[in-house]
Amino acid sequence: MNRYHDAMEHCGPPPELEERLRKNVLSAEPEPQARPAVYRPRGFFRKALLAAVLIVALTVSAGAAVLVHWDDIFADRFGPGAATTPMAEQAFQEVHVTSVCDDVTVTIREALVDEKSIYLILDYQLPDTVDPETVEMAYNSRENTQKDDIKLPVVTYYATDDITWEELKASEQDTWATLDWTDPLTRILYEKSENTLNRLGRVNGSSGLGEAGYDPVTHTLSYLCNITGDADSLDFTAQPLTLLVTPPVLRVNGVDTAVTDHPAILTFQPSAVAQTLTGSYRHGGFSARAVLSPLSIYVEVSGGTAYRDTEALVSDTSLLLRDGSILPAADLIFGFTGSGSLDTGDSFLFSADFTSQFQDLLDVSQVTAVRVGDVEIPLE
Repeated sequence: MNRYHDAMEHCGPPPELEERLRKNVLSAEPEPQARPAVYRPRGFFRKALLAAVLIVALTVSAGAAVLVHWDDIFADRFGPGAATTPMAEQAFQEVHVTSVCDDVTVTIREALVDEKSIYLILDYQLPDTVDPETVEMAYNSRENTQKDDIKLPVVTYYATDDITWEELKASEQDTWATLDWTDPLTRILYEKSENTLNRLGRVNGSSGLGEAGYDPVTHTLSYLCNITGDADSLDFTAQPLTLLVTPPVLRVNGVDTAVTDHPAILTFQPSAVAQTLTGSYRHGGFSARAVLSPLSIYVEVSGGTAYRDTEALVSDTSLLLRDGSILPAADLIFGFTGSGSLDTGDSFLFSADFTSQFQDLLDVSQVTAVRVGDVEIPLE
């Protein structure tokens, strides 16, 4: 049994929440979503399941009422019940921002946002010169053969809205003409180069990108993107965010071809109700700090540690709940990125940190502290 969900069973909603949630459910009608792609996941039955769960839940507890109507892509990622939580209501953002970049169009449909993390549903409408049937065959056969595939783009994030597509194209098109977008190394080097956007303020953090569907009718690829910053990174809700998306690469019969000869950009303003908690601890020369949000966790220790690698730090980290439950962080996250530094001549790390996303939306209101070994970091 998932210990997080088990612990949350004992955290009931406040009495005044019931009437508000009941009104939300009885009066809410999902607004039509104008979007360039229709996503039908293999778990499409989740819609019917969610409706059934809602009916049952309303007879038992107001804590499971529908608060947001989000896309099936988010439901597949976080589970059908996640949309019924206050965390989802405070983090969810209808975006529907579109950018036309010559022969391609990119759109952000919806987002889940907090100060340190963002999840985005990104649509990439392919050029008319790319055959939809070829893309559909490559997309559907990508797991069964190495000959046909549609490879992921690279998405990079910038804390700015100081540039338009026309301005970026004018300053970078000569460089783009020299690049082989089918070469993964080329894409990575361009992402890290002194290009125009990097000079405006690239966002550092742990990011991910996954396929979320292809609609041959609208000729659109859909992706689930995410990025999480560390404790020193910017507040994602404090300024606009610009995404740079390199061309996806179509592989047919073992031959790679970029779908276009240029990247695309799109800018929007992330918005959310603040939910992030922070905390720090210091004793002698040792210090620790933690940043916790419904979407992610960041932990850092410094001043001499008992850890030989960052994996050991993750294993030694847990969350303390208000009811006294202790939840190992390793049971709540999937994967992590981290770093560490060694003292000269010492096999233990002098400092270490890690960043990760939670498998489920975390109810941060039930967390009082982060524990690292015997050290307790109170959160506020």
